[in-house]
Amino acid sequence: MIKAMVTDAGGKQRTLVLGLSFANLNRFIEQPGDTYIRISGMEVGLPCDLMIISGKTEADMVEMLKEGIPPETRAHITDRAKQ
Repeated sequence: MIKAMVTDAGGKQRTLVLGLSFANLNRFIEQPGDTYIRISGMEVGLPCDLMIISGKTEADMVEMLKEGIPPETRAHITDRAKQ
């Protein structure tokens, strides 16, 4: 996996780049719900940590996470996950 914070030539636009190897992707496919990647926000200059998870569908991922998400959490759930 690679992690990079890229800034454009003008210094205005920052883009977080996360590169997953085929080995990373295969683990996500083979072990949905059991495999995740946690990234320290400090490593890439963000005020929060990141977590990459996988599931067969968006709804599966919501189901996996819902026990650990307190009611006051603000989340955006895609329409596909609501189906």
